[in-house]
Amino acid sequence: MVTFQGLPNLVQSIEEFGRALDDFDKHEEFELWLNAEDGTALCMLRNAEAACLMYLSHEGDSGCMSIGNPQMQGTVQYQLSNGQVDEYPAAWCLRVEDCYKALAYFFVNDGLRPGWIEWQES
Repeated sequence: MVTFQGLPNLVQSIEEFGRALDDFDKHEEFELWLNAEDGTALCMLRNAEAACLMYLSHEGDSGCMSIGNPQMQGTVQYQLSNGQVDEYPAAWCLRVEDCYKALAYFFVNDGLRPGWIEWQES
């Protein structure tokens, strides 16, 4: 299941997912969720060039956050689909393109967590 800004999107193939990502990329700020059948989920939050990922291994899991540059100082604000604004460490930010690659990996591998990304338990 692909949910963009709180709205479900019917996406059944990696080709459809690629086209959907192209559409999502036109938005500078968004909340995007991928939910696999086994209960795992991957969320991408974006604010312009700042983006981070959260991986949940099951419903109710507190999750793992992506780590980009641990030396990065400050915070980044993300507006969630419900209007709430959350603030996370800038050290959690990844390049937007790297987030898209991780989402595609999660999509085609039925919910596997991308192993090349450094994760921190939250």
